[in-house]
Amino acid sequence: MPGNSKAIRARIRSVDSTRHITKAMELVASSKIRKATARMEKSRFYRNVMLDAFADLSAEKSVYARQRARELPTLYLVVAGDRGLAGGYNNNIFRSAMTMIRPTDFLIPVGKRAVDYYAARNTAKVLSKDYGSVERFTAADSAKIAYLCKEMYDRCEIGAVNLISTRFVSMLSQKPDITYLLPLEVLAENRKPAGEESGILPDNGAGKKGAFGTVEYEPSAEEVLAAIIPEYISGVLFTSITEAYASELAARRAAMDSATKNADEMLENLSLKYNQARQSAITQEITEIVAGANA
Repeated sequence: MPGNSKAIRARIRSVDSTRHITKAMELVASSKIRKATARMEKSRFYRNVMLDAFADLSAEKSVYARQRARELPTLYLVVAGDRGLAGGYNNNIFRSAMTMIRPTDFLIPVGKRAVDYYAARNTAKVLSKDYGSVERFTAADSAKIAYLCKEMYDRCEIGAVNLISTRFVSMLSQKPDITYLLPLEVLAENRKPAGEESGILPDNGAGKKGAFGTVEYEPSAEEVLAAIIPEYISGVLFTSITEAYASELAARRAAMDSATKNADEMLENLSLKYNQARQSAITQEITEIVAGANA
């Protein structure tokens, strides 16, 4: 019995130490998440308006609007987390990407977990390993990726650009999400009716063309789109990453809260077992003393 009590005591110390770690990580995630969600809410409206506007431009006669041959590779921008211990957050992204990415496709991972994951696998042709932090991802980083996407699209090296990230539903729910950035026809096919997500009501009045009215381009639609496509990709990517970062923090907070509660339950059970073992040992000692005295 004494040996059993000692083992239980060691187990209690181990679980208690782990509990302190999970509780600390939960508090860190909680302290960051308010700022992250506020930033996400500010950028989400801009992202949805941008997607609505460019989906509305899919009818234009432009290389950026029309679908290309399916044989051409696709460039995927895959956004995962910077760290683990966030439940199924990272694995959900990788599983979603796995169903779409072909070995001939191109890939730019964002976030340390994504960079490490694809560095160890021949899933696709990784173009860059420079974006290893979602938390420190900047607008300048987003612009670099956007210009690379446009250059490869202009040279017909790729037929599409897709973004795989996480959509923040609530503090307890985050879902993998794919955004079809190019060509615009595919974006329009997979986009909800304009205004439904952004909060802008479509204007279908007489003489209007599309949800945002008639658009006239100077000098031409092709030249205007060529100039603003990088801004469009950069804006959608950056705002999506702010949402992915908030999702990662929410997932980690929920996972660490669950782990802390499990540790509390284990400590309660171990304490009960320890007290039972002590009581049993004391009872045995008393029985032996009484038996010795009677002898």
